[in-house]
Amino acid sequence: MKIKPLVENFIAPERKNNSAGIDIFLQNDITLQVGKDNIIGLGFASEFPENQVALLVPRSGAGIKGIQLRNTVGVIDADYRGEWLAHITVDEVGTNAWGNTMEFKRGDRLLQAIMLPVITDKPEIVEELSDTTRGEGGFGSTGE
Repeated sequence: MKIKPLVENFIAPERKNNSAGIDIFLQNDITLQVGKDNIIGLGFASEFPENQVALLVPRSGAGIKGIQLRNTVGVIDADYRGEWLAHITVDEVGTNAWGNTMEFKRGDRLLQAIMLPVITDKPEIVEELSDTTRGEGGFGSTGE
């Protein structure tokens, strides 16, 4: 993955240990409004192979504080060259613990990127699908 910094004194994303996620550092102090939409710039653009996708998700510690991505997961396609943005909301967990706002400092890590391979097969329209043991069962059909 190639990273193009868009801010001065950029703190580069970093993979710790053998973790799946690449930690994304805040480039500025931010205040998140609880119960509101918060869009923050992450201070960089990227380039990576067309057979990959970056999934932007909250780090587990941020999730415990009620931080979520508005679209549940950010999908960064390989051909996107703009600044990475995060559309963050803070749910009632944050309201109960922190009041109406949550403050974070430059260098804090709220988000991580997970790089995954992409299969680009074209959908095929068919009349029948193969049988499986599960069949049409969904929403808990494989057990409790």
